[in-house]
Amino acid sequence: MPWGFEVKIPEGMSIAGESRRNKKALSNWVSQGVVRADGTPLIQGNLTESSTAGLMAPAGANGPVFLVFKNFDAIYSYNAAESYALAIAHLSDRLQGQGGFSKAWPTDDPGTSRAERREIQQFLLNKGYAIGAADGLIGDKTRQAIRQEQTRLGLSPTGRAGQQILNAFRSENAKKMMQ
Repeated sequence: MPWGFEVKIPEGMSIAGESRRNKKALSNWVSQGVVRADGTPLIQGNLTESSTAGLMAPAGANGPVFLVFKNFDAIYSYNAAESYALAIAHLSDRLQGQGGFSKAWPTDDPGTSRAERREIQQFLLNKGYAIGAADGLIGDKTRQAIRQEQTRLGLSPTGRAGQQILNAFRSENAKKMMQ
């Protein structure tokens, strides 16, 4: 069983609620129009229609998107950070001679430091979202809350904890302070 692989999702497909934890049968992903990034079928080798995978889009729908299996969860369990698990999984692919990701990471929304991610989480907590502690580790609940706030603010609902949402929160907070 692979850890996962990069996929292409159809234009306009909602990724709201999707995560590495929300695993569905490959037949479901096929019926939604999800295909491997390299164009090969999702179902091949030891993968069957009933094999389950979660859709993970760490940079939103505009960045690389992955279907991940139980082996991704095994890597994740070593260090509970999706970015770490993805880096290790991708490194293992590269060591086996596979290429890089086919879709580039978006450059229109620079990343954030851990302290800035904690700040984003604190804004979300202050707005009443039940996302857990402001620890700088971006999980499913934080991404979902970010999507909701991005929609409210008129931003593209990527779920990405980047500079765009951070600056929007800071700006909104500054306006409240001036009132």
